[in-house]
Amino acid sequence: MKRTVYFLVGSTLMYSPSILKSQKITPDKKVVKDIESVRVQGKTNYNSANISRKKLDFIQSNTLGETLSKIPGIQNSGYGPNSGAPVIRSLSGNRVKILENGTAVNDLSGISPDFNTDIEMNNVQNITIYKNSASVLYGGKAIGGAIDIETDYIATQLPDKKINFRGLLEGGSNSGQKQAFSAKGTIAKNWVWTVGASNQKQEMVRIPGKSKDSRCYDPNLVGFNSILQSLCQIDVDSRRVLNKSLFPYISQFAKDHMIEYELSEDDLYTFNSTYYNPADGKHYPNPKNDLYVPGQDAVKDRYRSEVNGIRDYVETKDGIIPNSHSESNSFYVGTSYIGKSFYAGGAYQNSYSYFGVPGYAIPKIPKHTHGKPSQKIEYLPINIRSLSHKAMFESGYRFTNSPISSIKLNYMGVFSKNAELLDRYRANQFAVNQHNGRMEITQQKLKFLTGTTGLDIQYREMEGNGGQRYLPNNISREIGVFTMQHLDFNSIQIDLGYRNDHVQRRAEADQKYVRSRGLSGGKLSDRDFTLHQFHSSAQWNIFKKGYLKVQYNHSERAPEVNELYSGNNHFAILTEENGDDKLDKETANTIEIGTGVNLKNLRISASWYNTSYKNYIYLAHTGISREVFLVKEWRSDDTEINGIEAEAAYKADLGKLGKWEIGGYYDLVRNISVADSSIRKWSDGDYMPNMPTSRFGFNLEGTLQNFSLNLSLDHYLQQKYLGKNINPELPMPAFSLLNARLAYKDNSLGFGELEYYIIGNNLLNTEARLQNSQLKFLSPLPGINISVGMKITI
Repeated sequence: MKRTVYFLVGSTLMYSPSILKSQKITPDKKVVKDIESVRVQGKTNYNSANISRKKLDFIQSNTLGETLSKIPGIQNSGYGPNSGAPVIRSLSGNRVKILENGTAVNDLSGISPDFNTDIEMNNVQNITIYKNSASVLYGGKAIGGAIDIETDYIATQLPDKKINFRGLLEGGSNSGQKQAFSAKGTIAKNWVWTVGASNQKQEMVRIPGKSKDSRCYDPNLVGFNSILQSLCQIDVDSRRVLNKSLFPYISQFAKDHMIEYELSEDDLYTFNSTYYNPADGKHYPNPKNDLYVPGQDAVKDRYRSEVNGIRDYVETKDGIIPNSHSESNSFYVGTSYIGKSFYAGGAYQNSYSYFGVPGYAIPKIPKHTHGKPSQKIEYLPINIRSLSHKAMFESGYRFTNSPISSIKLNYMGVFSKNAELLDRYRANQFAVNQHNGRMEITQQKLKFLTGTTGLDIQYREMEGNGGQRYLPNNISREIGVFTMQHLDFNSIQIDLGYRNDHVQRRAEADQKYVRSRGLSGGKLSDRDFTLHQFHSSAQWNIFKKGYLKVQYNHSERAPEVNELYSGNNHFAILTEENGDDKLDKETANTIEIGTGVNLKNLRISASWYNTSYKNYIYLAHTGISREVFLVKEWRSDDTEINGIEAEAAYKADLGKLGKWEIGGYYDLVRNISVADSSIRKWSDGDYMPNMPTSRFGFNLEGTLQNFSLNLSLDHYLQQKYLGKNINPELPMPAFSLLNARLAYKDNSLGFGELEYYIIGNNLLNTEARLQNSQLKFLSPLPGINISVGMKITI
């Protein structure tokens, strides 16, 4: 630890402006260039994709996951139409860190996927995405990448006008209605104020066909498959019967002595071509079975399911995703003092959301009836209600004639209540008090060296209540110190970074928390982890026309509280979830090779990556079910992730016909088990189940006078790399999504600008089911939607 501190302090005596755009603290007026398309920045220290507000106007959706799903290597977790987190190269949840202005936000989606990230998308100005490990910058929970979202709650520069105002009104045929505004201005010479609010509401989400996948009603698939029955939320009336077509012969001896020896149908069919007659001691031929079908497995196919009926837990209605309502609103206010070398500001934000998940659960597990008439099971819709308060502070100071160029401080306090409801009944609720602090010190610039050194501190307390609570009260503490150094030798650039983290997890069981009969977190032992993160990369810039880059990351992640301590029925994932307090930290080693060409009008980039995980933590099937819940346990095994991504874009200035850009992309990712584990191969297969499928897509965007047009077509292929949910995983059909946006800007007001627009989503009205969605059998993506709106900027 002492050597780590010496290394970090020594680094601060070297030089460097901040590595990241979002880390600049200078209050001088910025020049922001609109990025007409999302592109990978090959010349930054970390490979990152940047999305401007202009691009967000086209791709923005209700959830962060859906908004970012147009970017190569990133897909949406798809937990229904109202909840979705980003999946980066098959990793999400506790492995992808969500940040707001460089500070960690309250994100429970890693613990329970039906919760949204606590971000109001209408207030987002810019998003930076790290598709490789960003653990040196942001700690172990960025082992699979990070999303840094820039908002303008706290102004860091003086506005160019006394009052600035932006407003939005939008309504859609299948997206409800939205209203939002934001404003900022000056109070005095150096004081700036900000204020804003938003509101959204939708009654239901429409789809082109049935909400459930047609295979949920296939008796040949769901008969014996209890896990598929659970995923489809159906009850199947079936019985096991002998598969007569498995046997090539009929036993003549059994036919002749069926009554005499009280034989059954199991004795009638045989694999033997002859039978032995004890009366004369001779063998005689058995007659052939006319029902015989060759090529079947003698063990696996011995019995089949005879289905008499299939019934939904709750009857669904064609053309509508069940329980797809949503409403949300937010409000913020802030103020800043901006001087020549110093600025400081604070803000408060309040946000509320209430929405439905397209699934059903029971408020109480039925008890054994001991021969009495069975108790009627009542299934209720799953709803989510969240209320969050955020207090934010940011300050920066720029030095002169000092080894230190600047220092920046950030603080965010999050105080939220996050409840999972069955209809209106509160099944569980977690009150979260979270405090995050971050300090960054940049060095004065030397000839070839830049760098940033910093400190991260986080404290989180979760207190739960409710009859279906699946976690004990818990506390997490994290502290990390890091440095990131960049050496620029013109055509050769080298990056080196190191971070040291200390993580504590504590569970505080109380009498109100009832644990399951499974592993249920073991002894709820205290756990302490020391994590080491390392980043290195080298880039060769080839005649300013292209680049070749190689990077290596060593990353470590401490298990989260749900992976360690969960131990009860978690109805949101329809699972009895069991943590293991003996789990060790994850370790990942990643190699990525990227190359690109940047000509005057043409841009091409491609990358290949390979990550080797030791102790990859995953939620595994046990093969056991209790009442209506599958029993799963958090386990760890070695895993390998590899994939490729490629992009290309061409710009053309057609003069009077406008400026246009056409582009395309392709991505592929595989999450492979490399552990010699018979249990994992039996329960989850050679590949992890529920993984994103490969995609390719095309986009066209351009401007003609006051008009702008955006078009995108994304094609999702059928998954080839399938895992298991005890039984073999079923692939979702391939599908295509077509989206468009047409806008017109009116500058005739004299005091501002009006923009009128129309947006079309899923214009092909395709039934689209994400392979990586846990609810893919219950809910497809929304059907066709046409939205019209107006924006005003003053």
